[in-house]
Amino acid sequence: MRSLLYIFIAAITLTSCKDTPIIIKDSAGRMNDILLVIDNDLWEGEVGDTLRNVLAAPVDGLVREEPQFTLNQIKPESFKGLIMKNRNYLKVELSNKKAGVNMTNSLYANPQTGVVIRGATSAGIVEQIMGNAARIKELYNQTEVAEKQRLMRNSRLNTSVIKERFNIEITVPRTYRYAAPDDNDFFWLRRGIKEGTMDIMIYEVPRNAIPQDSNVVASITKVRDSVGSRKVTVDKGAFVTERAYSPYVNESNVNGKFAYETKGLWEVTEQFMSGPFLNYAIYNEKKDNWLIIEGYIFAPSAKQRNYLFELEAILKSVNFVEEK
Repeated sequence: MRSLLYIFIAAITLTSCKDTPIIIKDSAGRMNDILLVIDNDLWEGEVGDTLRNVLAAPVDGLVREEPQFTLNQIKPESFKGLIMKNRNYLKVELSNKKAGVNMTNSLYANPQTGVVIRGATSAGIVEQIMGNAARIKELYNQTEVAEKQRLMRNSRLNTSVIKERFNIEITVPRTYRYAAPDDNDFFWLRRGIKEGTMDIMIYEVPRNAIPQDSNVVASITKVRDSVGSRKVTVDKGAFVTERAYSPYVNESNVNGKFAYETKGLWEVTEQFMSGPFLNYAIYNEKKDNWLIIEGYIFAPSAKQRNYLFELEAILKSVNFVEEK
């Protein structure tokens, strides 16, 4: 028994006597958390401020400010043992070695995303952070979306009716239910949460409904207001885009398909109901139309970042399949 214990201890040790990395299979860490490995002096100065401004920037489309990532800082000498098992980490090194940003995949655990930023001075490190900010954020987001999708696949809803109608595969947890089972052209999935609901809508519109021009924001708003006001059942008023806030629209892609990503707020007219939404208009060249898939949240008293992130992971799981 004692020898087995020694073997177990050796197996979970992350570095050998020669400092050679030994991979632990399963990484750890809460969703959207990043471990910052950085000296206290740098963390409390300009470098730390820059990292917070980049990685903890508010999520677009939420009424109350919530950071995209939760940051947890430790000193470099503490980055050892099981702490190296964190799924996401970022190391900052003040060094005379060549400045730059190095990104690693599954170095100490799997899956794991690591970023090492190096510079000779604080100003040099800040320059590296700002020059690679978008790439770093996208890398961590991709890691977290992939991990969330993996977890959802373990307990997924039967979406064969969606596949049959739209020729897409989509990963949706079993916590959602079909709310419009008799509508073959509009799928409405709902999940009850402690503070309210999370909903998903799937439908198609002709290509000319969303022209690819400078008025794309207005076109997407017009489409979602037209469908939402007719299809989403409310006691009074209509389910539409919040007029007081202009949505954010960016060109994107979903599994290789061109898409418009829209983030904004919805409201129910004549009622005090509102919340965030995330909408993807995905171009389907085979049908020459747009597949619209949207998730929205009603949870006015709750923090909503993680709910919106779950919807993002679901929507980004859409994959077109060959027609029968």
